[in-house]
Amino acid sequence: MVPKVYLGVEWIGAERVLSSYQVPKECGASLVFLGIARSAPEDGPVVELYYEAFPEMAIKVMEEIREEALNLFPVKEVFIHHKLGIVRVGEPSFMVVVFGGHRDETFRACRYVVDEVKKRVPIWKKEVFEDGKSEWVLGA
Repeated sequence: MVPKVYLGVEWIGAERVLSSYQVPKECGASLVFLGIARSAPEDGPVVELYYEAFPEMAIKVMEEIREEALNLFPVKEVFIHHKLGIVRVGEPSFMVVVFGGHRDETFRACRYVVDEVKKRVPIWKKEVFEDGKSEWVLGA
């Protein structure tokens, strides 16, 4: 069984979530958001990211955000997964999957979850550059 909230070094992936969840017949929308490690001009020559967290607190807050989304928006299910450890540029590190009756509430719920995770969950990111130097990035 795929957990609704996950934080760890394994990448579970959207395919496993989508294939493991029995979509209710009243759901007409599913949305997958993937946060992907990048090397943009404003960041410099990043080759990988390194994520650390305070797991007990992070999972607790992620579960709270999931429950908030389910209560604030008329959606049926929300999955929130975040990878810890090394994530190379081009690889996903953060995933939100939302199932809802219609696209509007599904998009709004997904946006809410993404924004709240970025703001509230104690996960820290270090950028590692081509030259081997690294620096911790301030969060949202």
